[in-house]
Amino acid sequence: MDQEQVFLLDGKSYNVQVEADSLERSFNVTDTDQSGRTLDYTMDRDIIGTFYNYTMKIYPEPTDLASYDAFYDAISDPQYDSHEMTFPYGQETLTFRAYVTQGKDKLLIRNGKNIWGWKEGLSLTFTAMEPQRRR
Repeated sequence: MDQEQVFLLDGKSYNVQVEADSLERSFNVTDTDQSGRTLDYTMDRDIIGTFYNYTMKIYPEPTDLASYDAFYDAISDPQYDSHEMTFPYGQETLTFRAYVTQGKDKLLIRNGKNIWGWKEGLSLTFTAMEPQRRR
């Protein structure tokens, strides 16, 4: 992944813009059902691992609406239960399987053309399929 690419979807880059400062990552250190409080209220944790998830807002390139449409079709394709994603992580990248359950954009019609995502972008959350770090 070169310096200009912010993410890859299934190993492919799309000619779309990621809103400045919209790429966020979060983590969840997740427990099994065996975790819980003991009789003296001390927490007893049985940790599965750490999941890293990413959110971002994507806009079409004004001169390449077809690439935005192709990305939209790929990310919303029900034939795939997940996608291989590559995102920045620290000073390198992290590649993992993630799923998206919903996205949302708005239509702008300009000069008879449908331009989706132009004003508010396409908001997405990529949720890891399995922990990237295990205990």
